[in-house]
Amino acid sequence: MENPFKEQIEGLEFYRWISVDDCSEKLNVSKRTVFKYLKEGKIRGVKWKNRRLVDSVSVIGFLLEKRVIEYEQLKSEEMKKMVKRKLIE
Repeated sequence: MENPFKEQIEGLEFYRWISVDDCSEKLNVSKRTVFKYLKEGKIRGVKWKNRRLVDSVSVIGFLLEKRVIEYEQLKSEEMKKMVKRKLIE
C-alpha cells in the first residue's frame, strides 16, 4: 500500500520554510490546527514580514514521531541530516 503522504513529503523536502496555508494543505488539516501545533510546540515556526512561516524540518520530524512516515521515505540527503539533528535536540 502506497503512503498517501508521499507527494507531501517531496514538497516539504524541497522548501525549508512554508506558509501556514501550504502546511495545512500538505498535512490535510485546517490552518487552525497548524496554529495549534505551533502554539503547543509540536512544530516550529517564525514570524516574518507579518506572516507566519513553518519550518518544514520540524513538520517532517513531527510526522516521523507520529509514525505517519518512515525515515527511509525521505529522498533528500540534506533533509535527512537536518531531521536527524532535530530529533537529537
